[in-house]
Amino acid sequence: MRALIAAISVTALALPPAAAAAEEGPSRAQYVEQVEPICQANTEANKRILKNVKTKARSRVPAKLKQAGGQFIHASAVFGKTVEKLSAVPRPSADDARLLKWFTQLGIVQAKLRALGVALKADEEIKAAHEQIRVERASNAANNYSFVFGFHYCHLTPSRFV
Repeated sequence: MRALIAAISVTALALPPAAAAAEEGPSRAQYVEQVEPICQANTEANKRILKNVKTKARSRVPAKLKQAGGQFIHASAVFGKTVEKLSAVPRPSADDARLLKWFTQLGIVQAKLRALGVALKADEEIKAAHEQIRVERASNAANNYSFVFGFHYCHLTPSRFV
């Protein structure tokens, strides 16, 4: 009888850590495995959407600037959908605060991409240059929060948007 009670006690003590592990969510490595394909799809979409945008944005031809602006606005919308998908992925509880800050910065990147597109469409060269800098700064800030994950496709680079 005592052996049975001891066995039940040991089993009861072993259950809470298992339950806590289930609440913690995926590990960092599992999280990276889940989000990298989402980021890869966005990176490939950006390559298509932003094809030749650098040349158009540097031209002084209003029609080309409007095309480039439209491309940036479209890329912003697609990027926003990607951020929504990323935020829906279960996160490691230990990294939840870091990832929430990362999502905030990604939202800023999206807003600044859109602002860059609007400035180009309006033929506002100086404002467009400022927005481009803001996109780069927001991308760097996002990378500062996410570097611990060792992302490849989720790591934002200027060449991703230009």
